[in-house]
Amino acid sequence: MNLKSLIWLTWRQHRWAISGVGTVALIAIWNLWSIEALPFLESSMPIGGFYALIVQTAFGALVGAFWGAPLIARELEERTYFVAWGQDATPVQWLRGKLIVLGGLAVLLAVLIGNGDGYFGFVRTWNSFEANSLVQIGYAALGLAIGVLIGLLSRNVVTAIAVTIVLFVVVRIVLAVLVRPFYWPPARVIARWEDTAVVPDRGLELGHGYAGSDLQAVPARSDCMTAINETSCMRRVNAAIGTYVDYQPIERIVWFQIAEFLVCALIAAGLLAVVFRLMRNGGGWKPSRAHRRLGPPVPEPTPVAEKSSEPDSEPELDSDSEPDSDSVAEPEPEPDSVAESEPEPSDQSAPDTAAAKAEG
Repeated sequence: MNLKSLIWLTWRQHRWAISGVGTVALIAIWNLWSIEALPFLESSMPIGGFYALIVQTAFGALVGAFWGAPLIARELEERTYFVAWGQDATPVQWLRGKLIVLGGLAVLLAVLIGNGDGYFGFVRTWNSFEANSLVQIGYAALGLAIGVLIGLLSRNVVTAIAVTIVLFVVVRIVLAVLVRPFYWPPARVIARWEDTAVVPDRGLELGHGYAGSDLQAVPARSDCMTAINETSCMRRVNAAIGTYVDYQPIERIVWFQIAEFLVCALIAAGLLAVVFRLMRNGGGWKPSRAHRRLGPPVPEPTPVAEKSSEPDSEPELDSDSEPDSDSVAEPEPEPDSVAESEPEPSDQSAPDTAAAKAEG
Protein backbone atom coordinates (compact mmCIF):
# COMPACT_ATOMS: atom_id res chain seq x y z
CA MET A 1 0.00 0.00 0.00
CA ASN A 2 1.58 3.27 -1.11
CA LEU A 3 1.50 6.55 0.78
CA LYS A 4 -1.18 8.12 -1.41
CA SER A 5 -3.58 5.23 -0.87
CA LEU A 6 -2.85 5.24 2.85
CA ILE A 7 -3.55 8.97 3.17
CA TRP A 8 -6.81 8.57 1.28
CA LEU A 9 -7.85 5.60 3.43
CA THR A 10 -7.03 7.44 6.66
CA TRP A 11 -8.96 10.49 5.53
CA ARG A 12 -11.89 8.38 4.43
CA GLN A 13 -12.15 6.55 7.73
CA HIS A 14 -11.33 9.43 10.11
CA ARG A 15 -12.43 12.51 8.17
CA TRP A 16 -14.96 13.67 10.77
CA ALA A 17 -12.57 13.33 13.69
CA ILE A 18 -9.74 14.99 11.76
CA SER A 19 -12.00 17.83 10.65
CA GLY A 20 -13.42 18.40 14.13
CA VAL A 21 -10.14 18.46 16.04
CA GLY A 22 -8.42 20.42 13.27
CA THR A 23 -11.15 23.08 13.25
CA VAL A 24 -11.04 23.53 17.02
CA ALA A 25 -7.24 23.77 16.98
CA LEU A 26 -7.17 26.29 14.12
CA ILE A 27 -9.75 28.50 15.85
CA ALA A 28 -7.67 28.43 19.04
CA ILE A 29 -4.50 29.28 17.10
CA TRP A 30 -6.19 32.20 15.38
CA ASN A 31 -7.50 33.56 18.70
CA LEU A 32 -4.11 33.33 20.41
CA TRP A 33 -2.24 34.98 17.54
CA SER A 34 -4.84 37.71 17.01
CA ILE A 35 -4.84 38.66 20.70
CA GLU A 36 -1.07 39.03 20.72
CA ALA A 37 -1.30 41.24 17.61
CA LEU A 38 -3.67 43.73 19.29
CA PRO A 39 -1.53 46.19 21.30
CA PHE A 40 -4.45 48.27 22.56
CA LEU A 41 -5.86 45.42 24.66
CA GLU A 42 -3.91 45.83 27.88
CA SER A 43 -6.49 45.42 30.61
CA SER A 44 -8.04 42.00 30.15
CA MET A 45 -8.03 39.05 27.77
CA PRO A 46 -11.05 38.53 25.52
CA ILE A 47 -13.19 35.48 26.15
CA GLY A 48 -11.96 33.91 22.91
CA GLY A 49 -8.40 33.92 24.21
CA PHE A 50 -9.52 32.26 27.44
CA TYR A 51 -11.12 29.37 25.56
CA ALA A 52 -8.11 29.21 23.28
CA LEU A 53 -5.85 28.64 26.30
CA ILE A 54 -8.15 25.81 27.41
CA VAL A 55 -7.83 24.20 24.00
CA GLN A 56 -4.07 24.61 24.17
CA THR A 57 -3.97 22.85 27.54
CA ALA A 58 -6.27 20.02 26.41
CA PHE A 59 -4.91 19.55 22.88
CA GLY A 60 -3.20 16.26 23.69
CA ALA A 61 -6.41 14.90 25.22
CA LEU A 62 -8.36 15.80 22.06
CA VAL A 63 -5.85 14.01 19.85
CA GLY A 64 -5.86 10.93 22.07
CA ALA A 65 -9.63 10.74 22.50
CA PHE A 66 -10.77 11.40 18.93
CA TRP A 67 -7.80 10.21 16.86
CA GLY A 68 -6.06 7.56 18.94
CA ALA A 69 -8.89 5.81 20.79
CA PRO A 70 -11.07 4.94 17.75
CA LEU A 71 -8.10 3.93 15.57
CA ILE A 72 -8.13 0.24 16.52
CA ALA A 73 -11.20 0.09 18.76
CA ARG A 74 -13.61 0.82 15.89
CA GLU A 75 -12.09 -1.91 13.71
CA LEU A 76 -12.39 -4.45 16.54
CA GLU A 77 -15.85 -3.36 17.64
CA GLU A 78 -17.38 -3.43 14.14
CA ARG A 79 -15.35 -6.48 13.06
CA THR A 80 -14.04 -4.76 9.96
CA TYR A 81 -10.46 -5.72 10.69
CA PHE A 82 -10.97 -8.92 8.66
CA VAL A 83 -11.05 -6.71 5.58
CA ALA A 84 -8.64 -4.01 6.78
CA TRP A 85 -5.97 -6.47 7.89
CA GLY A 86 -6.68 -9.19 5.37
CA GLN A 87 -5.37 -7.33 2.32
CA ASP A 88 -1.79 -6.89 1.18
CA ALA A 89 -0.91 -4.95 4.38
CA THR A 90 -0.30 -6.71 7.70
CA PRO A 91 -1.80 -5.33 10.94
CA VAL A 92 1.57 -3.85 11.92
CA GLN A 93 1.99 -2.13 8.55
CA TRP A 94 -1.60 -0.87 8.68
CA LEU A 95 -1.11 0.62 12.15
CA ARG A 96 2.27 2.10 11.29
CA GLY A 97 0.84 3.85 8.25
CA LYS A 98 -2.13 5.22 10.17
CA LEU A 99 0.14 6.55 12.94
CA ILE A 100 2.40 8.24 10.41
CA VAL A 101 -0.53 10.14 8.88
CA LEU A 102 -2.35 11.02 12.10
CA GLY A 103 0.88 11.67 13.99
CA GLY A 104 2.11 14.00 11.27
CA LEU A 105 -1.11 16.03 11.41
CA ALA A 106 -0.94 16.15 15.21
CA VAL A 107 2.66 17.39 15.13
CA LEU A 108 1.78 20.09 12.59
CA LEU A 109 -1.12 21.39 14.67
CA ALA A 110 0.94 21.16 17.87
CA VAL A 111 3.70 23.32 16.37
CA LEU A 112 1.15 25.98 15.45
CA ILE A 113 -0.84 25.91 18.68
CA GLY A 114 2.33 26.06 20.78
CA ASN A 115 3.50 29.37 19.29
CA GLY A 116 0.93 31.53 21.06
CA ASP A 117 0.14 32.07 24.72
CA GLY A 118 -2.43 34.86 24.64
CA TYR A 119 -0.22 37.32 26.52
CA PHE A 120 0.74 40.69 25.17
CA GLY A 121 4.35 40.66 24.18
CA PHE A 122 6.74 37.75 24.30
CA VAL A 123 7.34 37.32 28.03
CA ARG A 124 8.28 33.91 29.38
CA THR A 125 6.44 32.87 32.53
CA TRP A 126 5.88 29.57 34.28
CA ASN A 127 2.14 30.08 33.86
CA SER A 128 2.54 29.81 30.10
CA PHE A 129 4.68 26.68 30.25
CA GLU A 130 2.43 24.86 27.74
CA ALA A 131 2.87 27.63 25.16
CA ASN A 132 5.76 25.84 23.51
CA SER A 133 5.88 23.78 20.33
CA LEU A 134 8.01 21.01 21.82
CA VAL A 135 5.74 20.65 24.84
CA GLN A 136 2.64 20.49 22.65
CA ILE A 137 4.26 17.88 20.40
CA GLY A 138 5.06 15.78 23.45
CA TYR A 139 1.51 16.06 24.78
CA ALA A 140 0.03 15.18 21.37
CA ALA A 141 2.26 12.11 21.05
CA LEU A 142 1.42 11.06 24.60
CA GLY A 143 -2.33 11.41 24.05
CA LEU A 144 -2.19 9.53 20.74
CA ALA A 145 -0.25 6.65 22.28
CA ILE A 146 -2.57 6.39 25.28
CA GLY A 147 -5.62 6.37 23.03
CA VAL A 148 -4.28 3.67 20.70
CA LEU A 149 -3.32 1.37 23.59
CA ILE A 150 -6.62 1.81 25.44
CA GLY A 151 -8.55 1.26 22.21
CA LEU A 152 -6.69 -1.98 21.56
CA LEU A 153 -7.32 -3.26 25.08
CA SER A 154 -10.94 -2.14 25.48
CA ARG A 155 -12.17 -2.97 21.93
CA ASN A 156 -14.94 -0.40 22.41
CA VAL A 157 -14.89 3.18 21.08
CA VAL A 158 -16.89 4.90 23.83
CA THR A 159 -14.99 3.17 26.60
CA ALA A 160 -11.66 3.95 24.95
CA ILE A 161 -12.50 7.66 24.63
CA ALA A 162 -13.56 7.99 28.28
CA VAL A 163 -10.59 6.08 29.68
CA THR A 164 -8.16 7.98 27.44
CA ILE A 165 -9.34 11.36 28.69
CA VAL A 166 -9.18 10.31 32.34
CA LEU A 167 -5.77 8.68 32.01
CA PHE A 168 -4.32 11.64 30.08
CA VAL A 169 -5.53 14.09 32.73
CA VAL A 170 -4.00 11.97 35.48
CA VAL A 171 -0.65 11.78 33.69
CA ARG A 172 -0.66 15.53 33.04
CA ILE A 173 -1.36 16.31 36.70
CA VAL A 174 1.40 13.98 37.86
CA LEU A 175 3.87 15.56 35.45
CA ALA A 176 2.92 19.14 36.32
CA VAL A 177 2.80 18.72 40.11
CA LEU A 178 5.23 15.96 41.01
CA VAL A 179 7.74 15.75 38.17
CA ARG A 180 8.08 19.10 36.42
CA PRO A 181 9.35 21.20 39.37
CA PHE A 182 12.23 18.80 39.98
CA TYR A 183 13.77 18.29 36.57
CA TRP A 184 16.64 20.27 38.05
CA PRO A 185 17.49 20.81 41.74
CA PRO A 186 15.80 24.01 42.89
CA ALA A 187 17.63 27.18 43.85
CA ARG A 188 17.30 28.58 47.39
CA VAL A 189 17.08 32.09 48.81
CA ILE A 190 17.97 32.48 52.52
CA ALA A 191 17.09 35.58 54.55
CA ARG A 192 17.72 36.38 58.21
CA TRP A 193 14.99 37.37 60.63
CA GLU A 194 15.23 41.03 59.84
CA ASP A 195 14.80 40.36 56.11
CA THR A 196 12.25 38.46 54.03
CA ALA A 197 13.09 35.73 51.56
CA VAL A 198 11.79 36.87 48.17
CA VAL A 199 11.61 34.80 44.99
CA PRO A 200 13.27 36.51 42.02
CA ASP A 201 11.11 37.94 39.27
CA ARG A 202 9.00 35.32 37.43
CA GLY A 203 10.52 32.49 39.45
CA LEU A 204 8.48 29.41 40.34
CA GLU A 205 8.18 29.07 44.12
CA LEU A 206 8.35 25.47 45.32
CA GLY A 207 8.45 25.70 49.11
CA HIS A 208 9.68 27.64 52.14
CA GLY A 209 10.75 26.97 55.70
CA TYR A 210 13.33 27.77 58.36
CA ALA A 211 17.09 27.79 57.83
CA GLY A 212 19.48 26.61 60.52
CA SER A 213 22.98 27.78 61.36
CA ASP A 214 24.42 25.51 58.63
CA LEU A 215 22.08 27.16 56.07
CA GLN A 216 20.13 23.91 55.76
CA ALA A 217 16.41 23.48 56.27
CA VAL A 218 15.29 22.71 59.82
CA PRO A 219 11.81 21.59 60.90
CA ALA A 220 9.65 23.71 63.13
CA ARG A 221 9.63 22.82 66.84
CA SER A 222 6.52 21.13 68.16
CA ASP A 223 5.99 23.76 70.88
CA CYS A 224 6.29 26.54 68.30
CA MET A 225 3.77 24.88 66.00
CA THR A 226 1.11 25.29 68.70
CA ALA A 227 2.10 28.89 69.43
CA ILE A 228 0.18 31.89 68.17
CA ASN A 229 3.08 33.09 65.99
CA GLU A 230 5.27 30.23 64.88
CA THR A 231 7.97 32.46 63.35
CA SER A 232 8.35 34.53 66.52
CA CYS A 233 8.63 31.37 68.60
CA MET A 234 11.36 29.93 66.36
CA ARG A 235 13.27 33.20 66.58
CA ARG A 236 12.88 33.48 70.35
CA VAL A 237 14.24 30.02 71.09
CA ASN A 238 17.05 30.40 68.49
CA ALA A 239 15.92 27.28 66.64
CA ALA A 240 16.79 28.91 63.29
CA ILE A 241 18.67 31.89 61.92
CA GLY A 242 16.10 32.88 59.33
CA THR A 243 13.83 31.63 56.55
CA TYR A 244 14.39 30.24 53.08
CA VAL A 245 12.45 29.84 49.82
CA ASP A 246 13.09 27.18 47.14
CA TYR A 247 12.33 28.16 43.56
CA GLN A 248 13.09 27.51 39.91
CA PRO A 249 14.43 30.56 38.07
CA ILE A 250 12.82 31.65 34.82
CA GLU A 251 16.07 31.08 32.94
CA ARG A 252 15.56 27.33 33.24
CA ILE A 253 12.15 27.23 31.61
CA VAL A 254 13.50 26.34 28.16
CA TRP A 255 15.42 23.37 29.53
CA PHE A 256 12.41 22.27 31.52
CA GLN A 257 10.25 22.38 28.39
CA ILE A 258 12.77 20.22 26.56
CA ALA A 259 12.86 17.82 29.50
CA GLU A 260 9.06 17.53 29.57
CA PHE A 261 9.00 16.88 25.84
CA LEU A 262 11.52 14.06 26.28
CA VAL A 263 9.55 12.54 29.16
CA CYS A 264 6.31 12.57 27.15
CA ALA A 265 8.08 11.20 24.08
CA LEU A 266 9.64 8.34 26.05
CA ILE A 267 6.30 7.40 27.64
CA ALA A 268 4.60 7.54 24.23
CA ALA A 269 7.33 5.40 22.66
CA GLY A 270 6.96 2.79 25.41
CA LEU A 271 3.18 2.63 25.01
CA LEU A 272 3.41 2.31 21.23
CA ALA A 273 6.02 -0.43 21.60
CA VAL A 274 3.50 -2.38 23.69
CA VAL A 275 0.82 -1.80 21.04
CA PHE A 276 3.02 -3.03 18.20
CA ARG A 277 4.04 -6.07 20.20
CA LEU A 278 0.42 -6.99 20.84
CA MET A 279 -0.47 -6.43 17.20
CA ARG A 280 2.44 -8.55 16.04
CA ASN A 281 1.65 -11.43 18.40
CA GLY A 282 -2.11 -11.24 17.93
CA GLY A 283 -2.81 -11.10 21.66
CA GLY A 284 -4.93 -7.99 21.55
CA TRP A 285 -7.04 -8.56 18.44
CA LYS A 286 -6.96 -12.18 17.30
CA PRO A 287 -10.55 -13.48 17.63
CA SER A 288 -11.84 -16.91 18.44
CA ARG A 289 -13.60 -19.08 15.88
CA ALA A 290 -17.01 -18.04 17.20
CA HIS A 291 -16.26 -14.37 16.43
CA ARG A 292 -15.08 -14.84 12.85
CA ARG A 293 -18.52 -14.34 11.34
CA LEU A 294 -19.62 -10.91 10.21
CA GLY A 295 -23.31 -11.71 10.80
CA PRO A 296 -25.08 -12.76 13.99
CA PRO A 297 -23.52 -15.76 15.69
CA VAL A 298 -25.06 -19.10 14.70
CA PRO A 299 -24.83 -21.91 17.24
CA GLU A 300 -22.85 -24.85 16.00
CA PRO A 301 -24.69 -28.23 15.90
CA THR A 302 -23.82 -30.55 18.75
CA PRO A 303 -22.75 -34.03 17.53
CA VAL A 304 -24.88 -36.89 18.93
CA ALA A 305 -22.94 -39.84 20.25
CA GLU A 306 -23.85 -43.24 18.75
CA LYS A 307 -25.28 -45.81 21.14
CA SER A 308 -23.27 -48.94 20.49
CA SER A 309 -24.53 -50.80 23.55
CA GLU A 310 -28.15 -51.28 22.30
CA PRO A 311 -28.72 -54.70 20.72
CA ASP A 312 -31.58 -53.52 18.47
CA SER A 313 -29.37 -51.17 16.50
CA GLU A 314 -28.59 -52.49 13.09
CA PRO A 315 -25.77 -51.27 10.87
CA GLU A 316 -26.85 -48.96 8.14
CA LEU A 317 -26.41 -50.14 4.60
CA ASP A 318 -24.80 -48.03 1.99
CA SER A 319 -27.36 -46.82 -0.52
CA ASP A 320 -25.01 -47.44 -3.43
CA SER A 321 -24.06 -50.98 -2.44
CA GLU A 322 -26.33 -53.95 -3.22
CA PRO A 323 -26.91 -56.56 -0.54
CA ASP A 324 -25.17 -59.90 -1.03
CA SER A 325 -27.31 -62.94 -1.71
CA ASP A 326 -25.69 -64.87 1.15
CA SER A 327 -26.40 -62.17 3.68
CA VAL A 328 -30.17 -61.99 2.93
CA ALA A 329 -32.19 -63.69 5.68
CA GLU A 330 -34.64 -66.43 4.69
CA PRO A 331 -38.34 -65.62 5.22
CA GLU A 332 -40.00 -67.07 8.31
CA PRO A 333 -42.56 -69.87 7.77
CA GLU A 334 -46.22 -68.95 7.79
CA PRO A 335 -48.52 -70.14 10.61
CA ASP A 336 -50.37 -72.59 8.27
CA SER A 337 -47.26 -74.40 7.33
CA VAL A 338 -46.34 -74.63 10.99
CA ALA A 339 -49.68 -76.20 11.83
CA GLU A 340 -49.30 -78.73 9.05
CA SER A 341 -45.94 -79.78 10.33
CA GLU A 342 -47.41 -80.92 13.68
CA PRO A 343 -48.19 -84.70 13.92
CA GLU A 344 -51.89 -85.70 13.71
CA PRO A 345 -53.41 -88.13 16.23
CA SER A 346 -53.50 -91.78 14.98
CA ASP A 347 -56.78 -93.71 14.22
CA GLN A 348 -55.99 -96.43 16.80
CA SER A 349 -56.85 -94.14 19.66
CA ALA A 350 -60.60 -94.23 18.79
CA PRO A 351 -61.26 -98.01 19.23
CA ASP A 352 -59.31 -98.08 22.44
CA THR A 353 -61.57 -95.42 23.86
CA ALA A 354 -64.77 -97.33 22.84
CA ALA A 355 -63.55 -100.58 24.43
CA ALA A 356 -62.79 -98.83 27.66
CA LYS A 357 -66.33 -97.47 27.79
CA ALA A 358 -67.85 -100.96 27.19
CA GLU A 359 -65.93 -102.53 30.00
CA GLY A 360 -67.07 -99.86 32.32
